[in-house]
Amino acid sequence: MYIRTDVGGVYRRNPGSSTWVPLNDDLNRDDNQLEGAASLAIDPNDSQKLYVAAGMYLPSWGRNAAILRSSDRGATWSRTELPIRLGGNSDGRGTGERLQVDPNKGSILFLGTNENGLYKSTDGGVSWSQVPGFPTSAGATFVMFDKSSSSAGTATRTLYVGIAATSGETLYRSTDGGTTWAPVPGGPAGLMPVQGALDGTGRLVMTYANSLGPNNITAGAVYKLVTATTTWNNITPVAPSGSLPFGYSGLAVDAHNPNTIVVSTIDRWSTGDDLYKSTDGGATWTGLNAISTHAAPANPWVGAYSGGSLAGKMGHWISDIDIDPFNSNNIMYNTGYGLWESNTLGSATVAWLFNVNGIEETVFDAPLVSPSTGAHLFTALGDVAGARYDTNFNSISGYYSNPDSTHYSVDVAELNTNVVARTTATNALMLSSDNGITWRQAAAITGFDAGRVAVSAAGTALLWVPGGMPALYSTNGGASWAASTGYPVTGAVHSGRFFNPVADKVANGYFYTYDFSAGKILESANNGQSFAPIHSGLDVLPAWSSQHQLASVPGSVRRDLWLATPNGLWHINGAGAAPVKIANVQSAYGVGFGMAGVGKTYPAVYVSAKINDVFGVYQSLDAGATWTRINDDKHQWGGVNYVTGDMRVFGRVYVGAARGGVIVGDLQ
Repeated sequence: MYIRTDVGGVYRRNPGSSTWVPLNDDLNRDDNQLEGAASLAIDPNDSQKLYVAAGMYLPSWGRNAAILRSSDRGATWSRTELPIRLGGNSDGRGTGERLQVDPNKGSILFLGTNENGLYKSTDGGVSWSQVPGFPTSAGATFVMFDKSSSSAGTATRTLYVGIAATSGETLYRSTDGGTTWAPVPGGPAGLMPVQGALDGTGRLVMTYANSLGPNNITAGAVYKLVTATTTWNNITPVAPSGSLPFGYSGLAVDAHNPNTIVVSTIDRWSTGDDLYKSTDGGATWTGLNAISTHAAPANPWVGAYSGGSLAGKMGHWISDIDIDPFNSNNIMYNTGYGLWESNTLGSATVAWLFNVNGIEETVFDAPLVSPSTGAHLFTALGDVAGARYDTNFNSISGYYSNPDSTHYSVDVAELNTNVVARTTATNALMLSSDNGITWRQAAAITGFDAGRVAVSAAGTALLWVPGGMPALYSTNGGASWAASTGYPVTGAVHSGRFFNPVADKVANGYFYTYDFSAGKILESANNGQSFAPIHSGLDVLPAWSSQHQLASVPGSVRRDLWLATPNGLWHINGAGAAPVKIANVQSAYGVGFGMAGVGKTYPAVYVSAKINDVFGVYQSLDAGATWTRINDDKHQWGGVNYVTGDMRVFGRVYVGAARGGVIVGDLQ
């Protein structure tokens, strides 16, 4: 079994251990948009052969797509670049599948694109060309072969393509192997097909919605098409309404019993989404939520993420369902936060178990923080908040459950690690005085978002930069706030004009920020009350260059700063020292520090960088004079955004990649 993800490539299931193996960790920063898996296909007659339609974004700034091909189940890959873009992380990513291998002749593949009609390969995916006879350049939602229309060794003659449109023709059929196409008349008005499945008896089952999803869907249906007569049957389990808007998305038909169908709702926010099961071909349906139990013993954060209880909650953004073709009791479905699996589909109670061991989809919005005492690691993550990790990296009690939305920053007072602060996308600044075990909310402000925060070395001052607002400082633990002066005017966190606050890890009350629009570092020596430039002539970056980092060295001296930018790496070795650009570092994205090496006094420096023309994660034990790469080409994770060491464990490094969760490495 394989899964595809929006920003994290594809994974293969290890059936012996029920774990998932990442297959695209080899992609580097230049190719990280190929981690958007727009579609995934397996050769039905050769399980070793795997194909991925890879591409993440559709706008002009997006990287062109590619077809990734493997003949060893994803252990190694070959690549064919395409002249178009695909939207693995765009609207419609839950439709499909768009990429299909001919079940009768494996050298033939078809790809339904997002914006460029239909593409075809006749040499096993090595080369591709646009299908000239396809009647529309609109996006496709799925491609489907009718295996029964031909015999083994002969190209399948009948194909279906769903169209991403709610008006005009939304389903096309070819009966000559894709040379000519004709619309299939009679489908539901105002809806687009999302997924389709042939049931083996000449019927095509399809889910419908009025938008690509995963958001903004307010209507939908489920239909069954008798392909021989073009007869349509509405088999919708529950019809959406004005008071209960939603659509349908996920679809599975039992390979052993075509009368068993399971579909999912999507965007039914008011009452929660559900799966519906039919055992009579769609004549009647049973909602599975009412007869389900959910358990996540290995991932207790899921309960917190779900509001404290999993009871009666199937999850959101359910876009895909699979029934095991070898065992009809086994079923799996996805949500916006992970996978649920059951082996009791045919029982009176369907028991679901959370199954994400090995799948890491978290996105880092801020540097990782590894303080000198207390918990070893704090993170701020997109979508799923973040966590405090103890010495065993056990985040069970450390998950930020209130609020549990996207987090933009976390910081710890280096000389008093009981003091911790974090900011969220819900306008909240949360504070802790016990190393992140319990939390309280700081005095509220009104702004676009909660921006980012820095905590002074001893924890006596806070510098808060809300998105789109002037910087604020507090010297009474966040009970009240005053405006800072001299801090560069910022926008929202992801506006392209946000300037991150940084606390000096040695000198209490000192703060910094890097104004990348002017190439300046500004300093406050009075708890954040006022800022003035201390260094200029540094790298000037465009607004879209969000990945850079200014960091203070713990256990060193005041104003010992490192600056990572896409143009290189800078070091300021204390007050009075001038910035020095580190040789042979072409670009840098994240910088952090760890325990010094044997016989050394200066902390180990870790960077995510391109050094001597090679992307990698590097360690220096001599303050940047020399560097050692500590990852390899098979472990690049689409580019590393943040990295830091552990000040208590020599050689331990924490990596926050473009995706992939927290990666922990211990040098041997």
